[in-house]
Amino acid sequence: MIASQSITEDVSIDRLMTHVQTLAQWVRVSGSAEEREAFAYLEAQLASFGYAVTRYESDALIGMPGEARLTIVGADGSEREIAANGYAFGGVSPDDGVVGEIVYAGTGLGADIANVDVTGRIVITDGIAMPDKVRSVQLAGAIGLITINDDHFHEMCVSPVWGTPTPETAALLPTLPSLSVLRADGVALKEAVAQGTVTARIVTTPTLVEGTLPTLIGELPAGKAIDDTFVLFSGHSDVWHHGAMDNGTANATQLEVARLLAARKDDLRRGVRIAFWSGHSQARYGGSAWYADTFWHELHERCVCHVNIDSVGAIGATELTGSGTMAETHAFGAEAIAAISGQELGYSRMSRSSDQSFWGHGIPSLFAALSQQGGDAGKDGFGLGWWWHTTEDELDKIEPEYFARDTKIFALALWELATREKLPFDYTAVTHELDAALAGYAEAASGAFDLRGTQALVAELAGALGSLDADALDGATFNRLTMALGRTLIPVNYTYAGPFDQDLALSTVPLPGLREIRQLPTLTGREAMFLRTKLVRERNRIEHALRTAIALVRDAQA
Repeated sequence: MIASQSITEDVSIDRLMTHVQTLAQWVRVSGSAEEREAFAYLEAQLASFGYAVTRYESDALIGMPGEARLTIVGADGSEREIAANGYAFGGVSPDDGVVGEIVYAGTGLGADIANVDVTGRIVITDGIAMPDKVRSVQLAGAIGLITINDDHFHEMCVSPVWGTPTPETAALLPTLPSLSVLRADGVALKEAVAQGTVTARIVTTPTLVEGTLPTLIGELPAGKAIDDTFVLFSGHSDVWHHGAMDNGTANATQLEVARLLAARKDDLRRGVRIAFWSGHSQARYGGSAWYADTFWHELHERCVCHVNIDSVGAIGATELTGSGTMAETHAFGAEAIAAISGQELGYSRMSRSSDQSFWGHGIPSLFAALSQQGGDAGKDGFGLGWWWHTTEDELDKIEPEYFARDTKIFALALWELATREKLPFDYTAVTHELDAALAGYAEAASGAFDLRGTQALVAELAGALGSLDADALDGATFNRLTMALGRTLIPVNYTYAGPFDQDLALSTVPLPGLREIRQLPTLTGREAMFLRTKLVRERNRIEHALRTAIALVRDAQA
């Protein structure tokens, strides 16, 4: 880190709390009038700091949970209603609901769903609804889904479609009526199912509307600009309920970091772009996806890093070791966290969430949710707090000490990204990740597909990077190389669809284009031939990226 860390010393908890108290007065649902009140406040604040501010409007498909009812139907025709909550983008039931036998299917994924006959039945599963689960249960032939929350109803969006659907992805919007129940009711239902036949009726009325979303961009030019690049610092502004922590604290942090950077703009080598998205919660990342499409070339050519922020500064959030990064950004992120907290950041590969709309551009990504619940507080899987996505996400869930700590980490990271002469990304770490991923795929293929040439190219790239004398390169040359490596390697390591489309909002793996290789040893005949053809094309895509990266490194050191 640069020796001077005065930017962290100037973080004001009073300003942070004022911002979040102001924002949390509104229920900031995507595209709503109250959200626009919040955007007006954010815009005024950025303008007062000296940012050039632009507010955009974009079309989007916005989903809300509507009403949900779960009724247990007795053999004698009696009915007993159980408290339930619906999901945004869930399927709409007929007016009189869907009626069927309940069957338990564990997580609702993989072998748990494959080993249970759910056709024409209502499935009950452990854990909140996620797009993967809803899609899995729907494809298995179920007529309804019950998910078991903890002791609170957590609002969720279950669409697997990233951003506004296209003609190709519109058919993937869920049609399965889905709802959640609380833990005690879910456990009782599972026990009843284990004892005999249980029949239920599900009624769900989620809504989909064609609306518009605001996107707010604040631009701060660099006083010591070495080129026209910029750092993107983003967070979503739409929320569930009052959303004090998710995402009020994050938006407040963005404003405070924006203020601190503006006061030091004469020392910046790169510009800073502050982005506030709508459509994260109720339009499946609709705002950031629109921005990624609309400003594709500008982002691809000029953005050096995307720093995202989500749900910081909570009570009990003592754990700073699990925030997401890319392999190339991990060491830098760990440095910032250690400098402020003394904690060691483990490597947790960036997940397909948190407005990660810029992988196809080849932009390195850093952080999102930073701090989480320590000890047993996160044992139910809600590391962001039991109040996450509930009506209880209010101001009393904020711990000022942790709020200031998290803000200092983001302030330091943004300062470093905007002022260092050379970009702090490690592509040797990427070769380690690629090597491990290819070894896993080769083992899964059981000799049915040859990846040895691809593995050799990864080794060659690692060798080229290892022999590169980075100190001998001037800043401009080094930064061009670093950005070019990201543009080349990130799309193949993080995307299935490629640079100009968005992958689904489902779980992902390294080199996702090869993920189907695991099926190859189980296939024969035409099915094997068809998949092998697809995998050859994906191998070509990966090898082309590796060859390009090797040439970039060789040319830089020539």
